[in-house]
Amino acid sequence: MRRFPLLAACLLACAVLRAESPAPPAEKKAALTDYVRFESHEDGDSLETAVVSFTSPTKVVVDLVGAIHIADKSYFDALNLRFRSYDAVLYELVGKPMDLRGKPGAEKEDASSLAWVGQLQAAMRDALDLHGQLEGIDYRAKNFIHADMSLPQFQKTREVKKESLLGLYFKLWQAQSEMQSETGDDPDAASLAMMLQLLMNKDNPVELKRAVAGQFDQVERLMARMEAGDGTVIVGERNRVAFEVLDKQIAAGKKHLAIFYGAAHLQDMEKRLLERGFQRGKTEWLRAWWLPYE
Repeated sequence: MRRFPLLAACLLACAVLRAESPAPPAEKKAALTDYVRFESHEDGDSLETAVVSFTSPTKVVVDLVGAIHIADKSYFDALNLRFRSYDAVLYELVGKPMDLRGKPGAEKEDASSLAWVGQLQAAMRDALDLHGQLEGIDYRAKNFIHADMSLPQFQKTREVKKESLLGLYFKLWQAQSEMQSETGDDPDAASLAMMLQLLMNKDNPVELKRAVAGQFDQVERLMARMEAGDGTVIVGERNRVAFEVLDKQIAAGKKHLAIFYGAAHLQDMEKRLLERGFQRGKTEWLRAWWLPYE
């Protein structure tokens, strides 16, 4: 029996951020952007995320800003500086908006169903010697706007779609198997057992990061396969909510906006923008992980 792929666990941990304490011609569609890449340089390797700009016929500019939820501190510092230039930054966070968390009298959410996500992210953050997005990004900035599901909404939508964690695992396993049959890659080389072994070995975080980072090149292909058909709550349905918020912000007169979401969400968002008549513009790359050669 095949073991569960490493990337599947990484995706499920990194696709949900939560906190506790004119379209291309039909006859020839343009390829969608890759929002994560693993690059080799003379002095090291880097895991990078894209910032892709889209402009509407009415000159509204929307930048899709890919996020990796655990990264080098310099990555989050660069994002904080960039975000100051936008009229609005729409951010992902399942649950209450960040500015409502921890206030006296605020109703606590039952986040037990997502507790494993935070635990796995924390384990990966510590083992990889990285920083967490929730600590690294200034969510109190005045132009930050929550653009994600509330926890009850997330849970209800999962119930309606009958989307269990086991079901997501199966979709990821199926997508990975299809990719393996096309490429001939060995899925056992990227198993959950390997990930757990790596997470317990903290002696060499650079090599550990290199082993994990190399898997992220598959993110878009896997997510595209998972979203085929009626999509998923974890990506497609949350993206729908984000675009409802985007529409409201544009209607309110905002002209320069960013959507700051996990990179696994952004090919679907790109499709939605192109369908609305936006034109894709420049692409910039930000270094999320730096892996120097020893």
